[in-house]
Amino acid sequence: MTRLSLLLAASLFTLNASALELAKYPQVFDAGKGISVIVAPSSDGKQALIQVSGINHPLDEVVLLTAIKDRGNDDRDYTTTLDGSAYNMLIKRQGWGGERYQLYLPSTDGFELGFDETKSKETKPANLLALYEQQKKKGIQDKLSNFDREKRVADFTQQLQQIDQDASKACDTPLVTKVEWSAIDDDKLKRLSVPSFCGEVASQLASLCQNGDEQKAVAKGLKTVQCSFAQKLKLRENDATLSFTTHEKAPNQGDFINAFLRNR
Repeated sequence: MTRLSLLLAASLFTLNASALELAKYPQVFDAGKGISVIVAPSSDGKQALIQVSGINHPLDEVVLLTAIKDRGNDDRDYTTTLDGSAYNMLIKRQGWGGERYQLYLPSTDGFELGFDETKSKETKPANLLALYEQQKKKGIQDKLSNFDREKRVADFTQQLQQIDQDASKACDTPLVTKVEWSAIDDDKLKRLSVPSFCGEVASQLASLCQNGDEQKAVAKGLKTVQCSFAQKLKLRENDATLSFTTHEKAPNQGDFINAFLRNR
């Protein structure tokens, strides 16, 4: 995403709160396990305030402003900005059985929502708007919407460590994947799942090792995978290190790595 497009996306969710006029009737949904969701659309139907309550999550009780995207056939996406990127928090789909709402929060599975008519009638949009304004003044939404590079790198590092642990166990040898994080810009960190690219070598090693003791020879002598992004897909071996350069548009990366390992 370019700098200009990021600025434009951010402007979609930057409002003078006092200019936001909500429709008279909000919707309240039950997500199960004590989790509830309030959706208060704007009077023009282009935006909505959404609050999720009753869940152990950083977004609990936070009122977020979303842009409503009409996808046709009465389908809608409710999009906000989280960690520097656009995020579809709520989706509405029209199916044979009627309307279907699903809630998505970072680091969780999706939640199927059921409409709660009683709570919908009891909820006052003005109260939700007032809470939104209070939280906005405290910078709560801004903190959630801004990109946290340090946290993203920490999350990705943890995911890679889990991939390495699985490969080490399968191959009966310690394997570590290293990434030069400083060489990866914010744009890539926002758009790409770096562990899916850089963890592919360890994943392929684990897959081969799980085929039996004979196949474990593919990992013999290996200790480290050094991963970086470049313009061309490459894999080479030097002593106990596999140097892997990946590219986000390179096809069949798993097959490429698998063939290299089986013939090393």
